[in-house]
Amino acid sequence: MNKGVRVIAVISRKGGCGKSTLVRGLASAAVARGERVTMFDTDSSESIVGWMNVAKELGNWNDRAEVIHTYDPAEITAKLDAIYAEPPHDHLVLVDTFGGSSEALDDVVLQADLIVAPIRPGRGDYLETMQTLLWRERLTKRVSDPSAVPEYRVVVNAMPPEPSAIEKQAVEKIIRSMPVIEEPIMERKAYKQVDGEGLLGEIRDNTRKGIIQNHLTNALEEMHAVLELLDKAVAVRMEAL
Repeated sequence: MNKGVRVIAVISRKGGCGKSTLVRGLASAAVARGERVTMFDTDSSESIVGWMNVAKELGNWNDRAEVIHTYDPAEITAKLDAIYAEPPHDHLVLVDTFGGSSEALDDVVLQADLIVAPIRPGRGDYLETMQTLLWRERLTKRVSDPSAVPEYRVVVNAMPPEPSAIEKQAVEKIIRSMPVIEEPIMERKAYKQVDGEGLLGEIRDNTRKGIIQNHLTNALEEMHAVLELLDKAVAVRMEAL
C-alpha cells in the first residue's frame, strides 16, 4: 500500500526520554523498506547531524536518508514544498524538535501530520508528557483553524523486559490517560548501537556475527511495527480532513 509523504514531529519536554533514538529508529525502519527519509534536526546540539556523519564514516548510512539542520520554519516549509512537488512516492519526514513544547514550535508543528512523544515508564516522564499534551490543547486555541493542529500519539520507550511493579503501574496510567500506540519500544542494546553507529539495517548488514544480526533484526522489526501504527494514525487524519 502506498503511504505517500508523511511528516511526523517528535516532541518532548523531558530530556533523556529517547526522542532522538525514536527518530533514528523510525528512519531506519523506513529506509529498510525502501522509502526515502528526510530528518530535520532543529536542536542546537546537532545530534542527528553528528549521528549521520559518524554513520557515513562507518559505512552504516544509506543515500535514501537525508538530514537537514535548521531552526527556520520557512526552510522546512520550502523543503516540504519541494518534496510534495515531486512525483508520488513514499517519503517519511521526521522533525526532531528542539527543547520542550512551547509557542516557538508552533510554526514547525503545524506543518506536521502527527505529533509523537516518547515516554519512559516513570513519574517524571509522565508529568512532562502530560504538559506536552496540554501544550497541544493550547495550540488548538491559538490558531484560527483547530483542525490544522496534528493529532498526538505517545510511544512507550525503553520498556524493560521484566518491568517492576512501579513501571507496570506507570504504563497502565499512560494507557488510561494518553493516546498511546499499542506497540512499546523495548529496552534494547541495539538502540544504543544505532545511536552510536548509524541506521539499524545498515549496521546489521555490515555485521558478521549472527547473534548481533538477530538482535538488530528484532529491533528493526519493532521499529517497523511502531512506524506502521503511526502511519495508520496519519492515514486516519488524512481521511478526516
